[in-house]
Amino acid sequence: MLTLETERLSLRGFSTQDWDALSAIISDPEVTRFMHFAAWDEAKRREWFTRLVQDGENQKRSNWAITLRSNGMLIGWFFIGGAEEGPRGCGYALARHFWGQGYMPEAARAIFAYEFTALGASRIIAECEVQNTASARVMQKSGMTYEETSYNADFEGNWAMRHCYAISKQDWEVASRAKK
Repeated sequence: MLTLETERLSLRGFSTQDWDALSAIISDPEVTRFMHFAAWDEAKRREWFTRLVQDGENQKRSNWAITLRSNGMLIGWFFIGGAEEGPRGCGYALARHFWGQGYMPEAARAIFAYEFTALGASRIIAECEVQNTASARVMQKSGMTYEETSYNADFEGNWAMRHCYAISKQDWEVASRAKK
C-alpha cells in the first residue's frame, strides 16, 4: 500500500480498522460545521467509508488517511480528486484535538507534492465557506493562493459564499526550490 511520510505524519489508504476513529472525527459537530458530513446519517457515512477503503489500494487514490507516525493514530482525512485533465479539488477533516498544530498543512504539502510529481497534476484548488477562517489558513499555509469569493453550491447542492484558493504546479515548483 502506498504511504507518504512527513516529519510527523504517515499518509496512507484507509482500511476497515479505521472506521471507529474516522466515524468519531466526522461525528464531531465542530469538525463538520462547514461540511456535508453533518447532514449524513449513519448508513450514508458507512457507504462513503466503504468507498474510502476500496480506494485505499489505488496508486492514484483520492482519499488519504492522516495518521501520526509516532503511534499510527488516525487523526484525519484528506480528499483530492477530479478529472485526469484539469484542476484537482481537495478537502479535509482533522480531529479537533489536533487543530492548530500544523498537521493539515503538513499533510496537504506532501499530498500536493505527490500529485504534482507522480500523478502529473497541473493545478489544485480548494474552497471554504467565508466563515471558515481556519480552513482558509490551512490553504494559505499549504502554499495555496486566494483567487476569488463566490456564491456557489457544493456537490450536494448546499449554497454558500465560498473563498477559492489554488496552487499550480509551476507555483509549487518555485516554492519547493525556494525551501531548499
